[in-house]
Amino acid sequence: MILKFKDEWTELHAYIEKYERFSLLVKLTAVLVSVLSIGFSISVWIAILFILVLWLQDGIWKTFQKRLETRIFYVEKQIKEQPEDIEGAFQYYSQWENKRQGVVGLVKEYVLNSLKPTVAFPYIALVVITPVALLYGSQ
Repeated sequence: MILKFKDEWTELHAYIEKYERFSLLVKLTAVLVSVLSIGFSISVWIAILFILVLWLQDGIWKTFQKRLETRIFYVEKQIKEQPEDIEGAFQYYSQWENKRQGVVGLVKEYVLNSLKPTVAFPYIALVVITPVALLYGSQ
């Protein structure tokens, strides 16, 4: 049986929520790295490097999530315009492949998603707080 757009929407929504949980897990890991770095007096540069890597990883997760959101918007439009038509279902990867911009475009997409306020906020705070705590806590 062919999956209808409504079923596809349900699946996409579930995956979008999963990516949101993964993003939160990455953020919490960054907080843990910061706390452990301060607690064990790890080098400021090592601590910042770990936080920056996690920040980029979060941006990558958000990029994956954004691709799913793009597809879900398409599905919603199809459901609204043609509620009985299922032509075009199962096109997520084809649509993404057709819009792919190469390595530079992919890296740019990751960086731009990393700079969104909801992604960047905790990392900016950790990049500021961790070195301050490490430098002033060791005195």
